[in-house]
Amino acid sequence: MSFHPLHPRNAAAILLGMMLVMGSPALAKGRYYNHSGSIDTSHPDWMSVLPGSTSIAALSIPGTHDTMAFTSTGGDLTQTQSLSLRSQLDAGIRALDIRCRHISNSFTIHHGVVYLNTNFDDVLTTAIQFLREHPGETLLMRVKKEHTEENVTRSFHQTFEAYRDQPAYSPYIWRGTHVPTLGEVRGRIVILDDFGGGAYGVSWGSLQLQDDWTVDTLFDIDDKWNKVRTHLDQTTAGAPSTLYVNFLSGSSVLAFPYMVAGGDGLSNRGVNDYAIDHLVGGHAQRAGVMMMDFPGAGLIDAILALNYRLLPASQALPGDFATIFRNIAYTLDGDAQGRWYGLKAFVHNAAPGRIWHMMVLKSSWGGWMNHEGSFFQSSAIDDYTHIAFPTRTVTSAVSNGFLAGFVNGQLSSLTGSPADRAGELHRRVRTRFPFQSWTVLVKKAPGGLSNWAYADYGTGYKTSLGDYTYAVQGYSAVDGVYLYEHTNYEGNMLHLTSSIGRLGDVGFNDILSSIRFIGPHVATFCEHLDQTGRCFSTSQSVSDINSIPAGPWNDLITSVRF
Repeated sequence: MSFHPLHPRNAAAILLGMMLVMGSPALAKGRYYNHSGSIDTSHPDWMSVLPGSTSIAALSIPGTHDTMAFTSTGGDLTQTQSLSLRSQLDAGIRALDIRCRHISNSFTIHHGVVYLNTNFDDVLTTAIQFLREHPGETLLMRVKKEHTEENVTRSFHQTFEAYRDQPAYSPYIWRGTHVPTLGEVRGRIVILDDFGGGAYGVSWGSLQLQDDWTVDTLFDIDDKWNKVRTHLDQTTAGAPSTLYVNFLSGSSVLAFPYMVAGGDGLSNRGVNDYAIDHLVGGHAQRAGVMMMDFPGAGLIDAILALNYRLLPASQALPGDFATIFRNIAYTLDGDAQGRWYGLKAFVHNAAPGRIWHMMVLKSSWGGWMNHEGSFFQSSAIDDYTHIAFPTRTVTSAVSNGFLAGFVNGQLSSLTGSPADRAGELHRRVRTRFPFQSWTVLVKKAPGGLSNWAYADYGTGYKTSLGDYTYAVQGYSAVDGVYLYEHTNYEGNMLHLTSSIGRLGDVGFNDILSSIRFIGPHVATFCEHLDQTGRCFSTSQSVSDINSIPAGPWNDLITSVRF
C-alpha cells in the first residue's frame, strides 16, 4: 500500500499552476484541436498493455485523415494536419490515411491535385522505424489511389507489390486479408486496401464506414457531427469483430478543414469539440477508428481511454492513464459538483469495475490520501484540481460514530495551513486506526459544493470548526477479526489477526459486544483466559453476541482462538 501526501510545498506549487492555467482558452481549445508542430501528449506504447487476443476491431484507435497533409502546401483547403508523421505516431495515432499518386512507376503522396512533398518510401521508412522501436504496436494504413496516373508502365497494384516486397519493408507489412487480432500484427502494418478490392489487405469496402466529407458552410458542422455521433452509437452497439471507421473530417471552399475541426472561435463549434465532450461524457464504449483533422491532445486521449475497458478490473491502469487524466480534465467545467459528475462519468466509463475515489477541490485546501498504486491528479484549472484513484474496497471497520468522536477530539489542537492540518490529522487517524486506509481533506472557507466535492464511501465524517471544514474518509480495511465494545459494531474496537490468550493485556477484557469478520476467518471466543471455560465459534459477523446460543455472552469474553 502506498501513501500519497500533498505537502505544503506541493500545495503552493498547485496554487501557482492555477494562476498559470486560469483564463487560457487557447490551452483549453488545444485539448481537442491542435494546429501547432507539437502536442501535449505522448503514447508510443499504448497498445502494448492490451491482450494479444483482442481483435483490432474491438479497439478505439485515433487516426488522421490525409495523414501527410501537415504543411501549408496547397493552402488551408488542403492542409489537414499540423504534426509530422513521426510526431503523430508518438502521440498515439495508429490509423493512417495514405493517398498515393501513381507516377513514373512509384508513389508520391497527394491530397487531390496537391503534391505533399513526400513519397511512399518516406511513409514506410518512418512507420517501420517507429514499429522497430515499439514492437508492441501496430499501424492501420489505408492505401488509396489518388489523382491521375502519369508516365507508368505497370498497374497501381504492381507498383504496390514492388514496394511491399522490398527486403526493407516486407517483414513489416502484414499479408493477411481478415481483420486480425492484435497479437497477429504487433510490430507490423495492416493495409486497409482501398485500391485492390481486398487482395492486399483488409478490404476497404468491407468496413463499416462513415465518410460524408462535404460540409458546405460552417453552419453545416452540426450536421456533420450528427453523422459522426450516429456512427459512434453504431460502433458501440455493433459486433466486436466488425471494424468501424468514422471520419470526423470535412471541408468545402466555405468551410476549410481547420474550421470544421476546430470551429470558428465564435458561435460555431468544431466537430472535434463535440467529439471530445461526447467521449469524455461516457457516451461511447468503443470508438472504432476515428480519422480526424488537427486532433488535440485531449481528443486523442479520450479515444485511447476507451481501450482500458478491455483490461481486467483487477489489473492496474498503465502510466499512460495519468497523461489522459490530465488532458481530459480540461473538458470539465462548472462548479466543483458539476466537474465531479463529469469526472465520474469519464472514469467509470473508461475503467469500469473499479472502486473510484474522486474529488474536485478549489483554492485553499490540503489533503493526505492513502492509495494502492494508481493516483491521478490534474493541473489546477480555473482554481480547480481534479483527483481520482481506485481502491480495493470501500469497507471500513470503524463506525461513523466512533470516528466522529475521535476526530472531534483532535480539531482544537490543529494549526497552520489546510495542508498542515490535513497532514497532522491524517497522522493521528492513521496511528489510531492503522488497519485501513484514510483520506483527510481540509478546506478553508468558502466551502460548499461550488468549491469542493468528493465521493463519501465507507466510513466518513465531515465537520467544521472556525474557518476550516474537515472531511475524513476510511476504506480498504485489511483482513482480520474486529472486536467492538458495543453492539452494531460501535464504540472502542480491536483488530486481531491471531489468537490472544488475555484480552486484558490489550485493554479489551470483558467488553466484547459485537464481532466483524473481514476475509475468510473462523474464531473461537472464550469466557476465561487462554481459551478456557465456555466458548463459541463463528465465521460470520455478529452485531450482538447475545444472539449466539448458550449465552448470555455480552461483556464476558476474555480470550480468542483462531
